[in-house]
Amino acid sequence: MRLQITLTWTRIVYALAGLSILAVVGALLVAWSGIYSVAASRGHPAWLNWFLEVGMRRSVEANAKDLKEPDLTDPGLIALGASHFQGGCAPCHGAPGEPVNPIYQGMLPVPPVLSDHADEWTPDQLHWIVKHGLQYAGMPGWAATERDDEIWAMVAFLQALPEMSEDDYETLSAGNAEADIPGARHLIKQGSSSASLVTCSKCHDTASAPPTSHNIPRLGGQSQAYLLRTLQEYRTNQRQSGFMEPVAADIPEEDFEAIAAWFASLDSPQHQNEQAPDANLDAGSAIALNGDPVRRVAACQACHGSDARPAYPRLAGQSAAYLEAQLKLWRDAPPSETGFAKLMAGAVGRMTDDQIRDVSAWYASEAQE
Repeated sequence: MRLQITLTWTRIVYALAGLSILAVVGALLVAWSGIYSVAASRGHPAWLNWFLEVGMRRSVEANAKDLKEPDLTDPGLIALGASHFQGGCAPCHGAPGEPVNPIYQGMLPVPPVLSDHADEWTPDQLHWIVKHGLQYAGMPGWAATERDDEIWAMVAFLQALPEMSEDDYETLSAGNAEADIPGARHLIKQGSSSASLVTCSKCHDTASAPPTSHNIPRLGGQSQAYLLRTLQEYRTNQRQSGFMEPVAADIPEEDFEAIAAWFASLDSPQHQNEQAPDANLDAGSAIALNGDPVRRVAACQACHGSDARPAYPRLAGQSAAYLEAQLKLWRDAPPSETGFAKLMAGAVGRMTDDQIRDVSAWYASEAQE
């Protein structure tokens, strides 16, 4: 009896192995023959659409981890996400008042209109999708996967998008940029003049306005050498940012110097001073001016004061929220691979969260020198 059972299972195993080999050979023959059309215009059979949709959703749900999310109702985060979405995402996914470009409607699968579908995902799932992208869907991963601060800005915007009006979207996505409606003659000769991904003033300060978010640095008054170096590092992927790397890649390199010179000469309004209520300005001042010998933290002003080397940024008058986020990045996951980055990582690598909060608040309270 036992021998018969063993023989039966052996036959079953051999039969399954044979069927598997036949299936693999059959799939290879179909691929080699070209019988199956891969034309996007053909579409998928209903069963394949179902299979891919279920597989995609289950994969996202299984891989998205429970994360400690920031305040996703923060207007600064939403504004930062809107600026990138307008140039980097809206052509495929549409936006309030902006239908999907017909070119992208011909993709397979067709990109979803996110103002209708973003609320189908949890914040953690949106974070995973933005960070990693989706295979077989034309959805790229984030250009700087370590920059969770940027990814959360996109999640904050996507969470707000389904309830966003056309006017609110237009205001947020344009930022400080001047997006005049072009006339027919202009359209014929030059095309649309709507604010693009590479319009610096969508996010940054102008002569009459501060940056559009407290998560964005004020560039006015920085040295030309520092601004030029930063653009070059973004262009060559030495400094990582899903927001700035695409911008630096699209701007002609010969224009970098003129852009850096313009911002260096700019006397722009400062961020509104928004400090953490428990920040200790005296403690922040002590660290900025003298460092912390016990924890081997360098004095910030040695490099970042008004008389410091031109290749270093000046910190006075920047947003406390921006400085705090950047210092934590330099401490925990440096967004750069340059010699300057190594110096910075060593200088802040032993700072506590409280020290970072205090020194950020002190710099935010100081006028630009």
